[in-house]
Amino acid sequence: MAKIRPLVPELAEVARTQLNEDEDLIVTKIEALRTWIGEQNYLEARTDDQFLVAFLRFCHWDVEEAKKRILFYYTYKTKERELLKSREVDDKLLELARSGIFATLPNALGAGGPRIHYTRMGHIEPSKHSVSDIFRFHAFRAEVEINTDDNWNIAGVIEIIDFTKIPYSLLLQFDPGMFRRMNAFLEHGIPTNLVATHIVNASRETQFVLGLVRNVMKQKELLHIHSNLESLQRAIGKEYLPTELGGNNGSLNDAMAQYESLFTSYATYFKEDGRYVVDEKLRAASEKEQQPAPSTLVAGATSEGSFRKLNFD
Repeated sequence: MAKIRPLVPELAEVARTQLNEDEDLIVTKIEALRTWIGEQNYLEARTDDQFLVAFLRFCHWDVEEAKKRILFYYTYKTKERELLKSREVDDKLLELARSGIFATLPNALGAGGPRIHYTRMGHIEPSKHSVSDIFRFHAFRAEVEINTDDNWNIAGVIEIIDFTKIPYSLLLQFDPGMFRRMNAFLEHGIPTNLVATHIVNASRETQFVLGLVRNVMKQKELLHIHSNLESLQRAIGKEYLPTELGGNNGSLNDAMAQYESLFTSYATYFKEDGRYVVDEKLRAASEKEQQPAPSTLVAGATSEGSFRKLNFD
């Protein structure tokens, strides 16, 4: 029997009807994915049941697709060390946890619905927090969610971003190239779907930058810009918003206060993370031995242009 969390009935129904989850095949497919990882001499990856099932669910239980996703996940984390920086829970990460910028709201959008994140851009201090620091926080949070949040994994995530009093100097740090590098991990690495991004209280200057971001998004229809709070309430459902926005879904301060203890509890997990990598020299040698047909060598976007054998277009 697989060592994974039981799902609430509503979420189990989503997994069955939308992700092709079959209880009779769960153990078999987890073992198939774990066996494949063990056979790749160039890949060091986590292999516990809960971690692997997150990727299988995201890939609709297609083992071959889950292999690609895990390989991209670890290839990215190996190559993009400049963006991800230290993988340990350090003072910089805990400072961001205390900053009041981020919140994960306690209730998803219904028992079988997506998780809701809330971000207050106006709480970012550019003298302390760079765009890459913000991305690193997202990467750490996603790693925890892989292991703890079934709604996030199965039903996806809704991002609500409040641009009230966003520092203009922070906007100047955004550029399409960096966004593509960051978005590659969020879109092709972590096992969740972005259901929608809702922007509130954006100035004209911010809307211009968001237009640049929209241009490099594959699913442009996922970005919604609201002119007022009432518009956001209609889109999300007032009851799913935090109390600060007239809703019933907990308070932002309470939600944000949980990050420090959450990351601290995962300190050992992240400290061990450096050992999980892709060895490109061993990978190249392995692929040379296998001599794959030319048609199997395709490219997908990464920071340097491509991650070999991965195509998510």
